[in-house]
Amino acid sequence: MIIDAHHHYMPIKIYKEFADPYGESKRVVFNNNDFTFNVRLHQIETHLRDMDYAGVDMTLLTLSQWNTGGPELCRRINEAMAEDLVRYGDRLFAAGCVAQDDPETAVAEIEYMIKELEFHGVALLTSMGPDVNMSNKEIMWPIFEKVCELDVPIFLHPHLKPHGIELDCTINRSIGRGFDEAKAFLRIMYDVYPEFPNIKFVMPHFGGGLLATKGRVNMFFEPREDLGIPVPQEIKPLPKTPLELEELGYKKAFDELFDRMYFDGAGSGGWEPITKLAMMTVRHDRLIWGCDYPFEIHNGRDIKYYLDSVRNLDIPEEDKKAFLGGNLLKLLKLEK
Repeated sequence: MIIDAHHHYMPIKIYKEFADPYGESKRVVFNNNDFTFNVRLHQIETHLRDMDYAGVDMTLLTLSQWNTGGPELCRRINEAMAEDLVRYGDRLFAAGCVAQDDPETAVAEIEYMIKELEFHGVALLTSMGPDVNMSNKEIMWPIFEKVCELDVPIFLHPHLKPHGIELDCTINRSIGRGFDEAKAFLRIMYDVYPEFPNIKFVMPHFGGGLLATKGRVNMFFEPREDLGIPVPQEIKPLPKTPLELEELGYKKAFDELFDRMYFDGAGSGGWEPITKLAMMTVRHDRLIWGCDYPFEIHNGRDIKYYLDSVRNLDIPEEDKKAFLGGNLLKLLKLEK
């Protein structure tokens, strides 16, 4: 079974509030957002036709880009999306959005979407402005506690206009969001995992810029003091080489944290070199295929191109099947 884990959909009744659903696609930069209104975003029948052309069986719908819109908008999006799940429940499932800068309403919305709307996860942004990030205990800890209580995964997405990132020279869209994702990973590794050891995150876009810098993240790794890993004083403040990381026990401690994270395969429109890099740097049972339709990829031809490139990878067939759907089924407890 092939499942797209990174797929965006805005119900037409919501789309109409912001743009002409029958007009041309357009990019709009807000104070706290940088969103492209792609008319395919609301065309659910077009989504299904492109899925059929490429051979995609099921799709996880998300729209966390609008977590910035407040609790009322998030509720309307979730309920409108749930209506389509009733019509197309054999092909679609969802992770709902929440106003994550308002933890009280976010917790209530998570309870509602999982228990009443029967969603399969929660969609969060990697950050929201200068203060809302994965390390903010006052804001994020109640959300993480509720997610752990309900035992559902969090599907992350970068803020579309991360705080402090320039808009010119495509900096925001090409590398700024990837930087925001990589920062979120470090905050999760150092601050969230020690407090919530069983929490499940899916990092989008193959981790943004993370996988290309994994070696550097590893060499500057600072294990928690309670792990009791002794380090000679002469190299304690220095970055560590691969041999030193192995000898000191840092590599084992780092890998135990890194390997908790799931990574989805969106981010580069199906560009094969980054897929190969992911296969080299991430455990294969932590990789989940996704194509960021209808933004990065916006037709069935290019979805199929990405799938065919995965099928041609020089990795075991069982790993290909796991990446293309099996790992997500396990994560969502849907495997038969």
